[in-house]
Amino acid sequence: MDSYNLSYTLDPEQCKTLSGLARRCRDINGWGPQELLQYAATANSQAEIDLKLDFLQDAVAHLEIVHNSQAEKDAVRITEEERAVCRRVADAFAEMYSLDLMVLDAGQYGFVKLQYYKHPFGFDETGIFTSGRDLFDDLWGEWYSLRLLVLTKGTPLAELDYQDMFRCLPENQQKEILGKREYFLVRSGITL
Repeated sequence: MDSYNLSYTLDPEQCKTLSGLARRCRDINGWGPQELLQYAATANSQAEIDLKLDFLQDAVAHLEIVHNSQAEKDAVRITEEERAVCRRVADAFAEMYSLDLMVLDAGQYGFVKLQYYKHPFGFDETGIFTSGRDLFDDLWGEWYSLRLLVLTKGTPLAELDYQDMFRCLPENQQKEILGKREYFLVRSGITL
């Protein structure tokens, strides 16, 4: 069984009462204030001890929340190097920004992609990026799928998945799309 030394903080009136009790006990059994408090602590009923432990559970949970929220505030979510890469990626894809797609710098949290705006509810899709490569891959996927949908609109190819759409396009359109990817990579400063 574990043993614990407990410290009590007493207000002045409690201290006066305890000192008086200790003087009375010293003559009877030699107990001082520490022994009296220990007796008081161990004489508590099981229900009182459970209540105190429940209180401590809540108190420690609150301390953890405060500590974790401060750690979250202090955490660096994106490095300055990645911020620069994300900025270049966001600028490279700026031609596709409209009311339905926007990429914003969210400071220490990275870059946020907002998509499919619906008034008055806001954006249906959001994403947070702290890596320039992840942001590039996401924006490239958006550009790629949009371009394929534009090229196949009104044709039976529009029912295919994106890979099959791409394979069915004429070679010059495939080269154009792949060239655009290279263009975005160069503008973003990202290498494979």
